[in-house]
Amino acid sequence: MGRLEGKVAIVTGAAHGMGASHAISLAREGADVALVDIRQDIPDVGYPMGTEEELNKVAEEIRAMGRRGIGIRCDVRKSDDVERMAQRVIDEFGKIDILVNNAGVAAVATPLWEITEEQWDTIIGVNLKGTFLCCKYVLPHMIKQQSGKVINIGSIWGREGGVGSGPYSASKGGVHNLTHSLAKDCAPYNINVNAVGPGAVSTPMIQGLTGVAAKWAGINEEELYGTLCRMYHIFGREVLPQDVSNAVVFLASEESRNINGMVIYVDGGHLSA
Repeated sequence: MGRLEGKVAIVTGAAHGMGASHAISLAREGADVALVDIRQDIPDVGYPMGTEEELNKVAEEIRAMGRRGIGIRCDVRKSDDVERMAQRVIDEFGKIDILVNNAGVAAVATPLWEITEEQWDTIIGVNLKGTFLCCKYVLPHMIKQQSGKVINIGSIWGREGGVGSGPYSASKGGVHNLTHSLAKDCAPYNINVNAVGPGAVSTPMIQGLTGVAAKWAGINEEELYGTLCRMYHIFGREVLPQDVSNAVVFLASEESRNINGMVIYVDGGHLSA
């Protein structure tokens, strides 16, 4: 029996990359999963969001395991969308045990004074407001059942900042502090709230941003990605989506029942260097 047998999970940004990995990993441990994604391009971030085809493929993979999996279109920046999404999960599955706030966007490294207001609003809206709205509409259901696990996806750049990553770092720093605060609010209801802080993970977002940056700098994309691995991972190897998903599954399980308000960094040892 899996560690999450009988549980129901929501994973946002689940069409590809880390979100898809989290969803499949939770299902592998026994959870039924609602896969949430916007299924369209978001302007001015330099790479595509998950597609409907990708989302359906992840849902099919989960169903092939004998678990229930559904795809839901939802813009996490919009209150009405998120409220409808949470209610649909309740209608389909009857409860919500796990919320993984994974949906996130970044922009190609840009000095803050060159960031447009639209880019700022998009990044803060998806990464921070989206986390807030999903918590706002899911937590009442967890409070009612007096149990739940919330896992927010932060970043090493939410702790130390990064060159040309002002709005992204600000949004992920906000996610970390929201996690700390919300953990205190939710503890009386037997709800754990924690975060995972990845480093530079091999995902469509990182690949897309690396490609744009390499073209801008006039260097080879693979060479740039190798440089990033050496800079950010003291082991000198990639951090894969599955590495982050392993932490997500742990935080979703009863093994983490006395861990609350923490950020677990999965960064190849970067912050320890």
